[in-house]
Amino acid sequence: MNSTSERKYSIAVRDEDNLFVFMWVKRSMIGEVYAFMPRPHDPSIIAHASYHADGRYHVKSHNMDGRNKIMYQQKQKPDQNFIGAEHVLEQTITLSNVRSIGMKYNPSQFYDVFEISAKELETKTYVRVTSDLVLPGHGPNLVPGARVIQQKECRSYFPYIVFTLYEMPEC
Repeated sequence: MNSTSERKYSIAVRDEDNLFVFMWVKRSMIGEVYAFMPRPHDPSIIAHASYHADGRYHVKSHNMDGRNKIMYQQKQKPDQNFIGAEHVLEQTITLSNVRSIGMKYNPSQFYDVFEISAKELETKTYVRVTSDLVLPGHGPNLVPGARVIQQKECRSYFPYIVFTLYEMPEC
């Protein structure tokens, strides 16, 4: 990886002596952000969200060509005029999901890691993890009543990437 042109961040869960990747985010110097949901047991699945420098945003589940785009939106450009916060990707996270993916964390592949303890996933309600672009001084747009378990701000580029692990409010 060329550390001057892009940064890769892992969202990984510590399960006893293992650290498993649940999601990873790639950020380029020009502001493009890609969030990937690894599926090493099925290479046809390349689940990811793309947030492009011109503000185009979409989520895809298979292949990298122009097909299979869902949730296509035009968002604000992630440049010096960026304001507030924008979601990149958000997922429910469970220990069984992380174990089924089974992708071990390799520190040589990532610039930094947002490490989650398996114990943090043991709650009464759903636990979600989100990656967001945020303006300094702002937080991600979480559901009302969410309880933040932990959060990490990555300041390599503007706007910042913020990873948040949170518990959904009880109904």
